[in-house]
Amino acid sequence: MDIKISDVLKAVEGRLLSALEQEPPLGRVSTDTRTLGKDDLFFALKGPHFDGHDFVKEAFEKGARSFVVSEAKNLPEEIKKNTFVIQVPDTLKAYGDLAKFFRQKFKIPAIALTGSSGKTTVKELIAHTLSSRFKTLKNRGTENNLVGVPKTIFGLENSHEVLVLEMGTSQPGEIERLSSIIAPQIAIVTQIGQAHLEGLKTQEGIREEKLKVLNYVERGGVVILNGQDPLLKNVSSGVHKILRAGFQKEGNDLTAEQLWCHEGGSSFYLNGKDLFETQLIGRHNILNSLFAILTAVSLGIDLPSIQKAISSFKAVPGRLNLKNVEGIFFLDDSYNSNPGSFRASLETLKEFKIRERKGVVCGDMLELGESSEKFHREMGELIAGLLFDFVIAAGPLSKYLVDEAVKNGFDSGRIFHVKDSTEAGKLCREIAVAGDRVLVKGSRGTHMEKVFECFITSSIR
Repeated sequence: MDIKISDVLKAVEGRLLSALEQEPPLGRVSTDTRTLGKDDLFFALKGPHFDGHDFVKEAFEKGARSFVVSEAKNLPEEIKKNTFVIQVPDTLKAYGDLAKFFRQKFKIPAIALTGSSGKTTVKELIAHTLSSRFKTLKNRGTENNLVGVPKTIFGLENSHEVLVLEMGTSQPGEIERLSSIIAPQIAIVTQIGQAHLEGLKTQEGIREEKLKVLNYVERGGVVILNGQDPLLKNVSSGVHKILRAGFQKEGNDLTAEQLWCHEGGSSFYLNGKDLFETQLIGRHNILNSLFAILTAVSLGIDLPSIQKAISSFKAVPGRLNLKNVEGIFFLDDSYNSNPGSFRASLETLKEFKIRERKGVVCGDMLELGESSEKFHREMGELIAGLLFDFVIAAGPLSKYLVDEAVKNGFDSGRIFHVKDSTEAGKLCREIAVAGDRVLVKGSRGTHMEKVFECFITSSIR
C-alpha cells in the first residue's frame, strides 16, 4: 500500500506508544490474523463476540510490525520494543478514518448504493456493466458494513477506474458514516422497505437513514432513485442531478415498458424503444436493471454495450435462481427476506404462465421488531389471494402467516406450519413432484438453504 506509518498516525489521530528507528514497510491493512501477511498493519477491532486485542501476539508472530489498538496495558514487551503501536479511543472508527484517507488518494468515481432490498443484485449488475469499459472494484459478497466497506477500499490499486460499493445498515448513523468514507459521485437508493426495523424503528426512520447518502454525494453528482417508491417521490436536491427509474413515463427519467417475465428471465423496452433482455427473473429485477442502466449511461457507456452486459449477467446465488432438483423447479430466493422482497418473490412466481403446480416454502422474516406479527399476517393474507397449490411455513413467526392465510380462505389442508427449515425440506420432499415450481424464501437466520439438503444435492444444476 502506498501509505506510511506517519500517514496512518495522522489519519487516525492516534498516539504513538512505541516506534522503531526505521519505519517498516506496510503491506495491507488487516483485521483478521487468518489472512494476515508479513508487514501488514493490524487493527485490533472489537465486536460483540470477539476482541482483536486477543490476537495481537499471533499477528506479531505472523510478521505484522504495525498495530492500531485501543488497549495497550496487556501488550507483551517484545511487541512494544519491536513494532509501531498506535493507540486510539476506538479502533473501528480509526479503521474507517484510514479508509477515508486512502480513498482520497484515488481520483476515480465511486458509486454508493443502499436500500431495503435489491442492494447486492444492483451492485453486482452495476459492476458487471461498468466492467465492459472500466477496471472496476466492488464489495465482495455482502461486505457492506463499517468493516466491509473500508476493507474493499483498502483493495484499491492505481489501475482501478471506478469503485462500486453497497452500503448496509441496521442502526442509525451507519449510512452517514459509510457515505462520508466513500465520498461518492453517484448514489442509488433502491427502495425504502421494512427491513431492520429493530434498529431503525419505523419506515420513516429507514427513509431518513438511507437518504443520509445525499449529504455526501459530490456537488453536481448524480442521485438515482426508485421512481415506484412513494417514499422517494418528494426527494429533491439543489446541488445534485436527481434521476428516477420506473414503469410509468410520468415522473421517471428512464422507464421499462412492454415487460415480459418468464422462467428463463425477463425482457422490456427501454423508454419504449430499445429491447433489453436479462437472465434475471421478475418485475423487480427489471427495475434493478434500470438502476444499472442509468449508472452506466451517467458514466458515458454506450447503449449497445449496456444491452450486451445486461443480457450476460447471471443472478446472484440465493436471489431468485432457478434450480432443477429431481425435476422440481425451485426458485431459490433463500438469501434473505423482508416484506418487500417476499412480496416481489411471491408475485414473480404467480406471474409464471404455466399449468404446473406452484408452491411456497418460506421461513420467518427477521429483524422486524414489534411489527413482526403484523408483517407475517400481511404475507399470509397476500398468499391466500394468490392461490398457490401448497405452502410450507417454517419458524415461530410463520405461524401468524399460516393463521392469517387460513382466515382469508386458504385451504387448511394445503398450508403447513413446521418447526424449522430442515422440517420444511422434509415435508417439501413428500409433497412436491416433478414439474412443480416452488419458491424458497426466508431470512438468513432461518437457513432456508437447508431445504435443498433434503434432496439429492448432486442433481442440482
